[in-house]
Amino acid sequence: MRTQHYNPSNLEVDFAKAFHDLSPHLESRIDQAQVVDIKAEHNIDNPQLTFRLKDKEGDLHEIVVQIIQRPDHMVK
Repeated sequence: MRTQHYNPSNLEVDFAKAFHDLSPHLESRIDQAQVVDIKAEHNIDNPQLTFRLKDKEGDLHEIVVQIIQRPDHMVK
């Protein structure tokens, strides 16, 4: 499959949506905090998921997962 558009590519969007769907499974593997919110931006240049976490002391933290597809000619 030749990628025609990278901003975002269909593969990036599909991967970001799949990762978002798997998010409930991630929370069970995080010992020090719980996920309180997920902001999903699937259709921006590099799709991203922003996880808002609350630790055991009640402090809030953010983890950002950004999906970037490298151009096809860069993959060897």
